[in-house]
Amino acid sequence: MQSQSTLETVSDYVTDIRTLLQDVVQPYRYDDPSLLTAFNVTLLEARRIRADLFVYTHHDKVPAFQTVDNTQVDIEPSFRLAFVYGAASHALARDQEDVQDARASSFMDTFREMLTGVKPIPIAGGTPSGGVRK
Repeated sequence: MQSQSTLETVSDYVTDIRTLLQDVVQPYRYDDPSLLTAFNVTLLEARRIRADLFVYTHHDKVPAFQTVDNTQVDIEPSFRLAFVYGAASHALARDQEDVQDARASSFMDTFREMLTGVKPIPIAGGTPSGGVRK
């Protein structure tokens, strides 16, 4: 019996990104070119954070994909899901609705945590306890 791997092609990634975005009914809210852009930008961001993921398979270069098709995406299996979250984050961040900001940030935090193993520290702000100084 042959095992089936997931997230091996550009099409696999776009399909899973679309699922995470809850955008599976046509007409799609996010078209293929915008999700492909999000995926390519995520690859660039991953190269910035974890350059070692690209050293041996891409001759230290970041791949860029032009079409949503069955082109193989050479990413180590244990990091593949991170790229789905990163691309979904990018797609949401480009959205015009303010409500998407929190989801985009959450997905980006998940992307970074999956790549680095480090849980992000929440950004604190607001008025310090004890009230406002005059």
